[in-house]
Amino acid sequence: MTSRPSNYTRAAMATPAILLFVVTCAAQLISGIRGSDSGSGTENNVGNNGNNSSGGHSLVRGSSIVVAAAAASPSGDNPAAAVSLERHHGHGHGHGSYNHNNNNNNNNSPSHASNDNSFDYYAYSMSYQPEFCRENNERFVGCSSFREEWEGQLTIHGLWPNRNDGTWPSTCTDEKLDVSLMDEISMELNERWPNVKSSTDSKDHTAFWAHEWTKHGTCSGLSQHDYFQTALNLFIPTPSIVLQNYGSVVPKKHLQQQFNEEEANDGADNDNMTILVCKYGYLSEVRACYEKMEDGKAGKRMVCPNVAMKEDTCGEEIKIASFASSKVVTAVE
Repeated sequence: MTSRPSNYTRAAMATPAILLFVVTCAAQLISGIRGSDSGSGTENNVGNNGNNSSGGHSLVRGSSIVVAAAAASPSGDNPAAAVSLERHHGHGHGHGSYNHNNNNNNNNSPSHASNDNSFDYYAYSMSYQPEFCRENNERFVGCSSFREEWEGQLTIHGLWPNRNDGTWPSTCTDEKLDVSLMDEISMELNERWPNVKSSTDSKDHTAFWAHEWTKHGTCSGLSQHDYFQTALNLFIPTPSIVLQNYGSVVPKKHLQQQFNEEEANDGADNDNMTILVCKYGYLSEVRACYEKMEDGKAGKRMVCPNVAMKEDTCGEEIKIASFASSKVVTAVE
């Protein structure tokens, strides 16, 4: 005769099922919270063919994931602040969307971005290509076949009209980029404003410039040629400390001092002349601010507003990334 299980035995047999039910409910609750935290959805970084990367510029993350990353970061920089920066201009470190980090303004509320073309100053952003490639697992053509000078020289990301209150104009007209207007400066653009996501003979190669013109250039009041020529004229030489510490680490104060050196005059607040943007401890971008002249052109370099300085996300020590590949090109292919 088979004996009936005791109450203790029944409870022990039921415990795994109860635990499974509790865990499932908790997972669904957390998923719902994350979904509401991320607002309109995760922040996407779109490449030439719609592939996620990022960038500008290859991280895809919702707000709740970013908070967790910020708490766990050992580097001393603030990943959450870096993402805030990406949402600011729809960039991070990559190329347009196209993007260095294009989110098609999904995360830009009307209070921050608008097609009203009024603005107070220019933010000039330069990217470090070895770091962009590191973030994206070296998967772009320019990461495996790059110009040697990119190891020690940042390249142009964009010239962005900004306002002193932290807002900015965006996509102010529907004027499309006419690449033929850039013929006389195309070689310099390829060198100093490269698109590592595609080769120079690809039809997608000019997509980065088109994105920057559409989103920012159309709000400058400048002609297409003048907008790109202005960005080229503002090109900031990267201090030798970057190449000297290629693949190593530099103290933030030394890097910032060298970027500020030429501006240490007229009693300016030298500490607020350069914005260093890091991602998980790696130098990603360097930004500077320029006066807006009456004709809309960029004037002298200026002290960045405090709201812009909040985008400085580097810790006391900054890692300098390196290309994984050793293949270099001596001229624009």
